[in-house]
Amino acid sequence: MTMRAFLEFWKGMFFFVSTLTVSVIFYLVVVKWQPLWTEGFKDFGDISESIMHLDQTAKPVAEMAPLMLAEMDAMRNSMMEMQRSMKTIEEINPNVKEMSYIMNRMTWVMDQRMGRMNNGMDRVGDKLSPPGMMMPFNW
Repeated sequence: MTMRAFLEFWKGMFFFVSTLTVSVIFYLVVVKWQPLWTEGFKDFGDISESIMHLDQTAKPVAEMAPLMLAEMDAMRNSMMEMQRSMKTIEEINPNVKEMSYIMNRMTWVMDQRMGRMNNGMDRVGDKLSPPGMMMPFNW
């Protein structure tokens, strides 16, 4: 009888501790963590909405930028062509030499800026999703 009472006591203790543990876990999940999860999902919805709005505002700029860069590239090419034609005028009039130097400097600056701008636009284009994609950015 004592052995049986001993086993019954430990079985009871096991079920008591198990019930208490499950009750504490249930309390933590329902009372403590559930409001945190709800608030986190609200924040996630706000962030997703902001990202979708950002995609709508950034996409027209990203589509317009290559056209602007093409126009600037055409302008740079015409400046280089003008610079080549200045060589012959420079031989006729020495005062044109200073103007030719300024044009060379402007062309060099345009070359430097175009490289940086092309690189920047390529990086922006890599982050924007192709049309029809649900996610606004390629991570």
